[in-house]
Amino acid sequence: MTSRFTCPTCGAVTQGHFCGQCGEKSLASHDRSLWHYMREAIELVTHFDSKLLRSAALLVSRPGFMSSEYLEGRRVRYMSPLRLLVLVSVVYYLSQTALHSGAVATPPELEFNTFTTPLAVQLHGNDFYPSYAARQLERKMRSANLGYQSIEQKYDETTVVLSKTLVFSLVPVIALLFYGLFFRKRKYLVEHLVIATHFWSFALVLIGVLLPAVVLPLTWLYGALGISTASVINDSVVSYVLQVVLAVHIFLMLRRAYRSSVWYSGLIAVSVAWSFFFIIWLFRFLLFEVTLRAI
Repeated sequence: MTSRFTCPTCGAVTQGHFCGQCGEKSLASHDRSLWHYMREAIELVTHFDSKLLRSAALLVSRPGFMSSEYLEGRRVRYMSPLRLLVLVSVVYYLSQTALHSGAVATPPELEFNTFTTPLAVQLHGNDFYPSYAARQLERKMRSANLGYQSIEQKYDETTVVLSKTLVFSLVPVIALLFYGLFFRKRKYLVEHLVIATHFWSFALVLIGVLLPAVVLPLTWLYGALGISTASVINDSVVSYVLQVVLAVHIFLMLRRAYRSSVWYSGLIAVSVAWSFFFIIWLFRFLLFEVTLRAI
């Protein structure tokens, strides 16, 4: 016979080791032992690591597979899409911090500012709204009675913090795009959000981890051999390579997640990869507006 206990959480009297009302566990003497605590800690870390490593590997090697698994209800072996995006974004910003802080010997041309866009890039590396940005900055300088150097310092410090939150705004943009493109698939909006979340997780890994991991060693090797690094650090070359990789990833993702035809998947993949940097500039515009109002 199993003993009865009074649940300390909801007060229900129940029989067995778990409360029949809320699921609270009845504590035994071994639950208060140091060994039990250590076992839980080891299990938590190893279970977390296995999920993270498995999810990260599948994110890169099998585009769309985790989305398909998640939507079909097979979720226990993988990290949830949103949690994966949060962890990937942390890795991305740690990578950016290392590249910009001098912790890694990085040529200035390779200090990627895809999502953490400083004021100088907003003003001088901007092909879409440079005049508007300059006018808004002048207005801010007058209203705050600050010089350019002071406001630039405040802007750059603030935009790094805000970008870590606003990067999640890109998920619904892609989700709504997929919702319109695959309307006939009769999927719920949340299903498109899952696929879009996995897509942006891969994009952050690609830009923050995979790209520096390839370009930095090539740059150092070319420099050691006395070969020009122009082909490695050329912005156009890097952009084209990123778009090709994204197109392949999106094509495989659409084939697995939406089970769309080869020709339609190819058309959408090329279109989204081509417009990727336009979407990035849409994000930068939003980041510029929010940052300027926050300082």
